[in-house]
Amino acid sequence: MRKQLLRAFWLGNAFTILVMVLFTAVMASNDIRSDFGSLRAILNTASEWTSEASSNLQEVADKIADSAPPLRVTFLMPNGIVLADSGADDLDSADLVARKEVADAIASGFGEHLSFRDSLIHPCVNAAMLLNGRIVIRLSNPIKTIGLLLTVYLPLILLVFLVMVLVSRRLLSPITRKIIRQLDQIGALLSGSITIESVDQDSYFPELKPTMERITYLIERMKYDLEQISKNQDMQRDFVDNSSHELKSPLTSIAGFAEILHDEPDMSVEERTEYLGYILQECRRMTGIINDILMLEKQDRMHPSQLAEVDLNKVASQVKTALAPQAAQKNIKITVAGQLTVNAAEQDMWELLRNLMGNAVRYGREGGFVRVRLRPGVLSVEDNGLGIPEEHQERIFEKFYRVDTARDRAAGGTGLGLAIVAGICNRYKAGIHVESEPGKGSVFTVSFTRNDQKNTEPVNERTRHNDHLQEYPE
Repeated sequence: MRKQLLRAFWLGNAFTILVMVLFTAVMASNDIRSDFGSLRAILNTASEWTSEASSNLQEVADKIADSAPPLRVTFLMPNGIVLADSGADDLDSADLVARKEVADAIASGFGEHLSFRDSLIHPCVNAAMLLNGRIVIRLSNPIKTIGLLLTVYLPLILLVFLVMVLVSRRLLSPITRKIIRQLDQIGALLSGSITIESVDQDSYFPELKPTMERITYLIERMKYDLEQISKNQDMQRDFVDNSSHELKSPLTSIAGFAEILHDEPDMSVEERTEYLGYILQECRRMTGIINDILMLEKQDRMHPSQLAEVDLNKVASQVKTALAPQAAQKNIKITVAGQLTVNAAEQDMWELLRNLMGNAVRYGREGGFVRVRLRPGVLSVEDNGLGIPEEHQERIFEKFYRVDTARDRAAGGTGLGLAIVAGICNRYKAGIHVESEPGKGSVFTVSFTRNDQKNTEPVNERTRHNDHLQEYPE
């Protein structure tokens, strides 16, 4: 960019100077043609004078020369003998006859020539005519325009060029440096060496500001998207590792108990029943993991025909009934209050409430409570259970993420429940927010009305959107 700007700068100045030089050259050429025309007119007039006063050629030569100084008039014979000359210095006869204009006049009656023999700065226009077939009149007139061009115009043009360069650099350099500095900032944003906060967008030129702001936004958006892609790839690797581990553990247990049953055919009925119970327990655990994985995979394939008005009070009451045995074991009281109807697939709302309420029961304290509150656009599930430490709250919606691995597995969790909840919330553009304190319980709030939600955001990834990445108008 810098080289292109400098090249354009020098080419522009050089083109301007070239135009000036060509203009001056055209003016000089016109003056030379005008001088030749004047010499031809003088020759035609002089031919009439010499025919009347051929006996006094010197007087005629002086008269013609005086009419247009510094014109020099020479009369000579075709053999080179000079008959009359208005000049002060003597001319060489042989050299005079050899000059192009004289040779052409002797051969064809008229000749003219631009000569630089006497001076490069002061060339002469020369013309000759053969009179009556026996006398040649030669006119020589120095051109002052060429000398003026070489001694005055060209230095003046050079001076103008230098002034143009200085003025251009004085006026254009700050602008070009500012443009290059802004482009360097764009490059630094792309490389990640600076952040968008360090870019002074008010310094952009008014004409370039919309474009530069658009570029800046796109760069920052691209960096954010690449960051999300990288994090999603990490999450996918974690998902594969965790899912294979979660499935391998129950399979290992099943295989171990099955080998014991196979190797000890004389095992008592009580021991056999106990081992079969373990196998059945691990099978159920593995089935739960597979069902949750299938639920996550199925979330993006919802058909519009599945949507309907769903009464969440009714669904929550059904989930309450399904969780009654687990709640009774820990003497946990489940209550459902309020009304909320949403346009959704009923199975999704069942999974949403089952996972939120199921977690509340699973990690609830003995004799505790689970309260489901419904109001327009918002549902919340509150418990007074174990709670979630603040450092874990940002990641609890990741697949297979566990706050306490040993505790979660002992409680029978798969590590996918909140990931399923997050996926359902994202599908319906709902926000989910958690408030929790260890030892005091948790409150999960889902907002189905985006305009009414506060401190809520769709969550199915481990990071949040940057605050400065606002939607840019197309």
